[in-house]
Amino acid sequence: MSSRHLSMTCAQSVDKLKSILEEYRQNNYITLLILSYSQEYPKRFQKDIVKVASSITSRQLNSSPVNSVSAHGIEHVLRNIGAGHKMSRSEIQSIVSEVGACPIGTEDDCVITADQMLDLISTKWAEHHHDLNQ
Repeated sequence: MSSRHLSMTCAQSVDKLKSILEEYRQNNYITLLILSYSQEYPKRFQKDIVKVASSITSRQLNSSPVNSVSAHGIEHVLRNIGAGHKMSRSEIQSIVSEVGACPIGTEDDCVITADQMLDLISTKWAEHHHDLNQ
């Protein structure tokens, strides 16, 4: 992700999203029995989350896979994991509109790339954001 600074509101929303997804992963995602894969497992979970959100976005935009994620895609994922009530649409929209690209004059159709979404929910974003605030 670029070195662009995010607003405090957006950073808090990103932290909240990460926390919700991590709580779900720890409580529900099947753990691997082989210890050597333990470090790869959270990354696979994150990729699965992004893949689902991107696929919902593709359907929403009536297009072939676009490799991007909308607020609707993130909202859909949260509802599917039983966490739709834990984050408001405006919190999700603030992430997507600040990090992503929006058509001129509207924030409702903003999207972020799948790579941006993966960065946001990974430890790479947390480390980068922490370094910027030091």
